[in-house]
Amino acid sequence: MQCSCGLRTIGHVAAVRILGIDPGTVVVGFACLEVVERSRPTATGGLPLAQRAGNVVTLGSIGAASDCSVLEVGVWRLGRGKALAARLGALSIELEAALDRLRPDELALEEAFFGKSVQSAMRVGEARGVVLASGHRHGVQIHEYPPARIKRAVAGSGNASKETVAAFTARQLGLASIDGPSDASDALATALCRVEERRGFAR
Repeated sequence: MQCSCGLRTIGHVAAVRILGIDPGTVVVGFACLEVVERSRPTATGGLPLAQRAGNVVTLGSIGAASDCSVLEVGVWRLGRGKALAARLGALSIELEAALDRLRPDELALEEAFFGKSVQSAMRVGEARGVVLASGHRHGVQIHEYPPARIKRAVAGSGNASKETVAAFTARQLGLASIDGPSDASDALATALCRVEERRGFAR
């Protein structure tokens, strides 16, 4: 059962799923993390009402830190050479399937970035539109971050290279490495940025 507060709980332990997306119009990275948080009792000694129902849902994780597990990570290849509309349609289908399968509570992705060519930024913006619309339709909380903030949260520097970000992301999640294109590691880093933000809220 998925509750609207973004929590699955047993006792005083809550699990939150975060789907990170690295948007594009040819290859799209995706990664789903589940972070376990110890919920705090209210002044009356009980749990907040929103945290009293549901079960922790655990999939076979492929890597785990002390409180964070990787449920899925990979890329969607939308079809190089196909018309843009067809690729955006393929992205919508893949994303909708992932939202139905993983039932994330939150979705994290990069804000629009204009450091590249205008045409490239426009294409990524169109892909972001698909992601934002699908997330909203599924009632998922959406969080957007500048690329420098994601790098800083994961690797400690807003100027870190992709290789450095991937290495720090793998280390924090207890993975030997992150296989596949950089789109997958970028998606993991984006999800981990939101995890770090939640940890900051909890302190």
